[in-house]
Amino acid sequence: MKKITLLFVVIFGLTTSYSQTQDQLRELDAYYQKALDEWHIPGMAVAIVNKDSILFSKGYGYANLNKRTKVDGNTLFAIASNSKAFTASAIAQLVEQGKLNWNDKVVDYLPYYRLYDDYTTQNMTIEDLLCHRNGLKTFSGDLLWFATNKSPEAIIAAQQYLKPVYGFRTQFGYSNISFLTAGKIIEQVTDTTWANYVSTHFLTPLNMNRTLTSTRQIKNTSNVATPYFYENGQNHELQWSNWDNVAPAGALISSVNDYANWLIMNLNKGRFNNTRFFSEPTFENLTTSRINFPVATNSEKVHFKSYGLGWFLQDYQGYKIVGHGGGYDGMISKSTFVPEKGIGVIVLTNSLNWVSSALVNKTLDVLLANNTDGKDWSAIYLNAKTKQDSIKKATQLAYDKLRGTLNPKHLPLQDYTGTYKDPAYGTTTISLKNNMLTMSMDETPMFKATLHHWNHHIFTFRFDTKLVSLPEGKLWFDLDENGIPYKLHIDVPNPDFDFTEFEFVKG
Repeated sequence: MKKITLLFVVIFGLTTSYSQTQDQLRELDAYYQKALDEWHIPGMAVAIVNKDSILFSKGYGYANLNKRTKVDGNTLFAIASNSKAFTASAIAQLVEQGKLNWNDKVVDYLPYYRLYDDYTTQNMTIEDLLCHRNGLKTFSGDLLWFATNKSPEAIIAAQQYLKPVYGFRTQFGYSNISFLTAGKIIEQVTDTTWANYVSTHFLTPLNMNRTLTSTRQIKNTSNVATPYFYENGQNHELQWSNWDNVAPAGALISSVNDYANWLIMNLNKGRFNNTRFFSEPTFENLTTSRINFPVATNSEKVHFKSYGLGWFLQDYQGYKIVGHGGGYDGMISKSTFVPEKGIGVIVLTNSLNWVSSALVNKTLDVLLANNTDGKDWSAIYLNAKTKQDSIKKATQLAYDKLRGTLNPKHLPLQDYTGTYKDPAYGTTTISLKNNMLTMSMDETPMFKATLHHWNHHIFTFRFDTKLVSLPEGKLWFDLDENGIPYKLHIDVPNPDFDFTEFEFVKG
């Protein structure tokens, strides 16, 4: 620790004394542990980098609770959407090589590419893909790929049935499918898979030797964290879900020690050791705002928030901040770096939580403003999460009071059975087994459940919690003029997947 702390003093050029800097690191270390305990997180890893070096790297808690295996700097976690910057950087390399142009039309490379109207389809550019401005709302269409059997090509083509909520290029709408599309363009131009390209051009030369491009590689790997979600006072283990069909948007699995090299390369504007990955002008292009977000008056004096190409951008403590978050079912991560100061931080967790943002904020407070006694970000985020959970609980109680007050009866269960189809997603099948209705979203093998009558033609259900952390949902039927069920709707309240985008009509 003394060597790390001394390096910290020299590289940062701090005016504080050696003992003061040591106190800063100790405070951060203790704060990370405190946050882990407060949020009931099984395990977590944090790394801090500066210019060309890893200054701090440590694991906290457990990679697997049952096996009591501890997290360290080499423990692998899903980094999910932190993968997007790799895809954007791969595109940037191809642009530098003259194989692509930022304003090339997507349909010129992928003839099967479709959006909601001809104009948007024909005018969507590669740059548009990488900054989330296609007119669709955030996470629109994510159920087309999440744990489904759909091919990447089928997912991309199915977007044509998704309804826009904004005008083309007018608003930000986070799109995983757009980054999948960018990845398919990389494959079209290079005649290799996205995984091979990223491994060859980034992972290997950056010495990210433990980083995986698919969950299929986990079985041959050690020191891998297990995903969890916290509910009713305990952590529930989840199985790893394969994301190969949306790999360019979020398939990478990495450790803080590996990812630190990626941060170092970006802090050096495309250079790592003696290898140049892309030029400084290209780095500036990747981290230049393309679409802005509204910013309300705030005590943090944040003046802008925006998205570049594969990176979120904002100011904080008077500096430009570049970063991204990643959400996988049972794992949350966040990476951030400050080009002007040459510092970066990566936080990986094996739980569904908000703590990664809190820890990044705390780290920046200490490193940018020497503010060790500043805001308790973990407590602030935890308080906000507690309030949100209370609102959800009150809402659920209100719904529960309605049960049976309108019409506790339903049609004969057999009348609801059949196959219902949405043009984008595919089919959902309702069956009758042992006098209970069951539902199966046929493109997604894990989405099967028993239906429990709630009211009228409304049923509740929950998917297997060993497979997915989604809460209880509702499924309801519309009747035609003859009183026969002809359409069904599904709603599972959650921040990531919009089940209500689909209307399943009986075929």
